Amino acid sequence: METPKTGTQHEFGYEWERYPEILPHHREQFRRWIAPFREEDFAGKRFVDAGCGMGRNSFWALSAGASGALAIDFDERTIASARTNLAPFPHCEVRYQSVYELDEPEQFDIAFSIGVIHHLAEPRKAVENLVKALKPGGKLVLWVYGKEGNELYLRVIDPLRKHLTSRIPPGATRWLSKAMTVALKGYLALPHEREYERLLRQIGFRQLELIVLDQLIPSIAFYWTKDETLALIEGLGMTDVEIAHTNGMSWTLVATKGEAR
Repeated sequence: METPKTGTQHEFGYEWERYPEILPHHREQFRRWIAPFREEDFAGKRFVDAGCGMGRNSFWALSAGASGALAIDFDERTIASARTNLAPFPHCEVRYQSVYELDEPEQFDIAFSIGVIHHLAEPRKAVENLVKALKPGGKLVLWVYGKEGNELYLRVIDPLRKHLTSRIPPGATRWLSKAMTVALKGYLALPHEREYERLLRQIGFRQLELIVLDQLIPSIAFYWTKDETLALIEGLGMTDVEIAHTNGMSWTLVATKGEAR
């Protein structure tokens, strides 16, 4: 298959080709994105990472002692970065594959997708494939954008993404993101009550720039309410459902696949 020349995969391929490095603060991000699931819960388990990007989330899961892994994405540049970053883990397969094409029935103890499902045209189909890939009793972990906590962003910045930055060449969006990062640095220098802003204050300019670009570049970006997030797994036989309002602006959903009857 050829790398798609348009669409969300192509947009993020541009991103991960230019920002491929894994940094220590990514570990704290990963821990927050998967909670209430824990980093140590990967030990001795086999997982699939759907939409692995440049591999940073798989990297931390493998570092925690996962016994095996499949990391998939649908852009050749993205996969090239992931293969470089995950090369220290020979028990991890990095595969050029769409989550829509994932067909691995009951092969994994953990299936996770962080920051991906909300960028898909058919999010429910992707979730169904992830559930199918889980062994009975396996854990599904999803992190998605939340509507609650992003009200101001959705009124002011997201229209810019919809009508401008996702439509112009990604290089132009990158330069705009640099300018917006200067403004973000100024905003973060102000006193903040929310812990997330205090954490962002500690991140260097280049990584803040990546965060801004990540928001501006995709052509598809859904922001879901708590109930809409829970609806992603409705009717799929999931139990022990937990949902957390991560960083006050996103949702982490953790659920267990029911035992086979």
